Amino acid sequence: MMHSDNRLINLPVMLMLATLLGGCAAPFKLDGVNQSIQPQQTLTDPATLKQRVLWGGLIIGTRNFKDHSEIEILSYPLYSDGEPKRTATAQGRFILKQTGFIEPAQYAAGRWISAVGQVQPGQKGQIGEVSYHYPVIEAEKSHLWPEQQESYPQTQFRFGIGISL
Repeated sequence: MMHSDNRLINLPVMLMLATLLGGCAAPFKLDGVNQSIQPQQTLTDPATLKQRVLWGGLIIGTRNFKDHSEIEILSYPLYSDGEPKRTATAQGRFILKQTGFIEPAQYAAGRWISAVGQVQPGQKGQIGEVSYHYPVIEAEKSHLWPEQQESYPQTQFRFGIGISL
C-alpha cells in the first residue's frame, strides 16, 4: 500500500501563508504610543509634550544642520499600520527632527513617511512669506513608504500551468 506524505502538500501552502502574513506586519511597535494626539493639537495643549505619537504624511523638504536633521511633512491621517491615507485631506504640517545626517535624496519631497516620536515644543518657521507655527516630534523610528504603490489595499493571486513551444 502506498503512503503519501501530507507534509509535502502542506509546505507550499505554509510558505504562501507565511509570505502573506509577513507582508501585513506594521513597521512600528505601537506600545506606549498615543495615537489620538494630532499634530496641531500639540501647539495648544501642554499635556501633549513628551508624549509618544505616530504621525505621517508627505515630505515637503529635508534640511540638515550641524547635529540634527529636520524633515518638513504635510500631515495626513494614518491607516492602522501607520501608512498615510494618501487620498485623505491634509491636516497641516509638522517637523520631524532626527539626530545626525539624513540623505535628502532618499528623504526627498514627494515621498511618503511615517514616524514614531516624542512631542517637542513647536517651532516658528515660514511657508513662503507666511509665518507658520510647526508642531515638532523627535524621531525614534521612521519609515519611508514605497514610491510606487497601487491603491490600498490590493491583493492578487494567480495560479496556473503554462506550456510554451
